[in-house]
Amino acid sequence: MSGLDNQRPLAIVMGRLFTTRLTLVRAAGMAGCDVVLIQTHKLKNVYLKIDGSSKYVIGRHHCPEPNESALIKHILSYTGKGKKIVLLPADDWVASVLDKHYDELSKDCLVPNVDNKQGGVLRLMDKDYQKAIARIIGANVAQGWLCEEVDGTYQIPEDITYPCFTKPQESYTRPLKHLQKKCDTREELEETLDKISKVYHKPILVEEFVEITKEYGVQGTAFEGEAIIPSAVEKTMSRRGITAAGKIFPITQMPELQAHVKKFLKETKMTGIFDIEFYESHGKLYFNEFNVRLGANGFALTYGVSNVPGLYVKYRIGECNGIYEGPVDFEEKSFVSEKVVHDIYYEEQGVTFKEYKELVKNADITCIKNSDDTEPFRIFGQYNFFLPVKLQLRKLKKKLLK
Repeated sequence: MSGLDNQRPLAIVMGRLFTTRLTLVRAAGMAGCDVVLIQTHKLKNVYLKIDGSSKYVIGRHHCPEPNESALIKHILSYTGKGKKIVLLPADDWVASVLDKHYDELSKDCLVPNVDNKQGGVLRLMDKDYQKAIARIIGANVAQGWLCEEVDGTYQIPEDITYPCFTKPQESYTRPLKHLQKKCDTREELEETLDKISKVYHKPILVEEFVEITKEYGVQGTAFEGEAIIPSAVEKTMSRRGITAAGKIFPITQMPELQAHVKKFLKETKMTGIFDIEFYESHGKLYFNEFNVRLGANGFALTYGVSNVPGLYVKYRIGECNGIYEGPVDFEEKSFVSEKVVHDIYYEEQGVTFKEYKELVKNADITCIKNSDDTEPFRIFGQYNFFLPVKLQLRKLKKKLLK
């Protein structure tokens, strides 16, 4: 870590989990920036050494959530040095904090935004608002109901149909994947909401349960609502809603999906990196959700097709006009996130150690392993060197407890 270079722009990458951070670190580095990395996970050393070892990183720090004032103070410590500074959120909490402080930060930093106004990103993170946009553009949307808490108990609308699916109305408070659950009856929904009320006190969105046959994700960047989206991914393996593996293909192969994404972004007037998800059910394409930051499978686009996040960085620092000149027609490629598949294996969810190794070995695109930036994968290997032994000890412990 050589320190700041006054001749190079600076990108500050912030978030909880190292995989998305690592993609943004490399994207910004390949775009010609020095990179400062800020981990917001409450535990100081959780995988920070992995993405922090990237050749593009010149400084790494710990600003744990939910202390947003400490994060803002640290960001501002880099201003006043005559450098162009691009802020890159790697999760929803950071995106929400940057938007809450947009007026203050935008004086010296280049911040993702909606129509260059404070509060626009936060509004766009509201799932009801997202679904309203999806309906405007003509996309299919699952029916939904809002359950609000009154005196410690969530109120359930009488017209909810079953089965249904629970999810938080907003996702920036903290990671809330564990609040997503299918409920087959009113009694099961009551039980689920009762458990949620013990740890969470904001509105819960309940959606009709739609049987999903395929899941799609589209990563891209937008300049005042004009979207650059060369590709889409089909997810084939996931863990708690986070993509583990899949395939990436030209989005032109799915004209309906391409049209929906472009229209959706046009409505938002957003400038930033985004992730939007759709799913297919009985031949119909449904809108799922929109994220105002790079998604977990963003590495597939960045390494396998074109550095679209880097294009956003170059646009913001004035080094390009935002016109995409990368490939729009390419062969379908497989991708895998070593970290997510590793977690599936460790939790004994149907992937053996041999299958885990084969998936990583045979994938066209990997999240951590990268021939141009080798140190993160080496350190990731050190973390997991004793993983098979740990798993066997875990199984033995379970047997002994029984």
